[in-house]
Amino acid sequence: MGTFLSFLFFTGLVGLITYLRTRRDNLHSSKGYFLAGNSLNGWVIAGSLMLTNLSAANFTGMTGNVYKGNLSPIAWTATVIPVLIYFCAYLLPTFLRGGFTTIPEFLENRFSPTTRRIVAIMFLFSYIASGMPVALYGGSIAINQLFGVPEAFGITPEVSIWIVVWGLGIIGSIYALFGGLKGVAVSDTLNGVGLLIGGALVFIIGVYQVGEQDFIAGAKTIMTKNTEILDAIGDVTDGIPFSVLFTGMLLHNLFFWSTNQFIIQRTLGARSLKEGQKGVMLASFFKILNIFYIAMPGVIALHLYGPGHFENPDWVYPTLISDIMPTFMVGFFAAVIFGTVLSTFNSVLNSSVTIFALDIYKPLFGKDLDDDTIIQRSKKIGVAMAVITMTIAPFIMYFPDGIFTFMVKVDSLFGAPILMVLLLGYFSRKTPPFAANICLGLFLAVYGAFMFFIPVDMHYLHYMAILFLVFISLALLIGRIKPETKPEFRNAGPEGVDVTPWKHFKSISIIATLVMIGAYILLSPMGLVEAEREKTTEYGYIAMGIVIAFLVLVLPILRQRKRTPPISDSPAS
Repeated sequence: MGTFLSFLFFTGLVGLITYLRTRRDNLHSSKGYFLAGNSLNGWVIAGSLMLTNLSAANFTGMTGNVYKGNLSPIAWTATVIPVLIYFCAYLLPTFLRGGFTTIPEFLENRFSPTTRRIVAIMFLFSYIASGMPVALYGGSIAINQLFGVPEAFGITPEVSIWIVVWGLGIIGSIYALFGGLKGVAVSDTLNGVGLLIGGALVFIIGVYQVGEQDFIAGAKTIMTKNTEILDAIGDVTDGIPFSVLFTGMLLHNLFFWSTNQFIIQRTLGARSLKEGQKGVMLASFFKILNIFYIAMPGVIALHLYGPGHFENPDWVYPTLISDIMPTFMVGFFAAVIFGTVLSTFNSVLNSSVTIFALDIYKPLFGKDLDDDTIIQRSKKIGVAMAVITMTIAPFIMYFPDGIFTFMVKVDSLFGAPILMVLLLGYFSRKTPPFAANICLGLFLAVYGAFMFFIPVDMHYLHYMAILFLVFISLALLIGRIKPETKPEFRNAGPEGVDVTPWKHFKSISIIATLVMIGAYILLSPMGLVEAEREKTTEYGYIAMGIVIAFLVLVLPILRQRKRTPPISDSPAS
């Protein structure tokens, strides 16, 4: 009973404060509903980014992967720092200066309405197939374990998954569809505070239990015994080989943190470029803290339960919470997990409605309609999307590679082609729309074929990087043969949004990068790890990754130094 009451208290408190903070907001205009009226400050953006990214799939999936392997999965969280710096320095200023609401809108401005619609549909497929279902399924696993739903109601685990998924989906839909972006962002920030507190307690109490009621002894045990699990430098036999950090993971992180609508929509709602950059860089430090929040619990579980204790590694995290946390804290942490689920689900749903309304419905059917009518009609589509998602989510339990792998594979399938077109639109003035559209479709088709139908003796992130290089080169080649030059962007920006950069951006970027490098050194054979096995390092892929990074990131920036980004004079309507 104490567990359930503490759960209700914290969940109700978040809902009440969110309502009080947003009840007077104008949710009848596109800017008010989809961009929070450009009112978000850095702390709200940072909290919302952290919670939107931290779905229950991260807690259950990544913790389980660490438990059965090592700390190599921290690459998904630690290596995003260079990408966030890149986004803040080059892409965010352009998006805010242009007053864009969605990524497809930017792509129509650069290429064509067809490009906008293709990318919008790809975003929606990705969100309906992965983003929202994974959030609901991962949350249902945690809630079921923490509250013992199957035992309490005398039902099978499969049935309980269905029930909890639908409960989470209905509540998340209310937040997303009726609160707009600001309601989502405020609730995210409040749940973020709970996550910081709850996650810290899990780590502290877990280490305390490893040391048999002695924190110092527990820390010493973790740092000196079974240290092979602390190794963040993955071998080819691990799920995340170290070499993929330089190839496909670089591209995946670039998509997720600089192109993915439900992530960058928070920054597009910033009150200024300064607040947007501040929020993103604060989030980068939170990403490093994720090592303690969602990776180290896997290490703690290995020391407490031993290897091979769990048939399904997705149950590691919720079992650890139930076993080590005080009863009232289990309810509090269940509320935090509940909040992370809602955060990811309602954020993705809100962005799905945004994309449908502004990139599909309005250009095709609503040119003469006012914003409020478009918003109300799009909400009905949002309900349909939520129902489809809640129907899909429970079937993830039958995916053989686990929830986290399912999520990143689907994300990369749609994300890599979208990133390719975005970079072409941002840096290339001569690539014609038909080249972008053709390469977009070919990339999606070939990558999907390799991922699901044609077996390849190579990590999927490696061949994703190879295909990325092939198709972006093809698009650039077509642009040289049959160029179509676009005028440069000279818009002064939307009214009320200051595009002056944050004065501490460079110094904070350097500190964040050094922290990331230091974490990898510490969690390697150069630091705490005493591994007996000899690693197989794929130096060829690392070299290829460095070449890709230079061609895709560094070279275009060098060419852009004396001119502004290549988009036209005003944002598309």
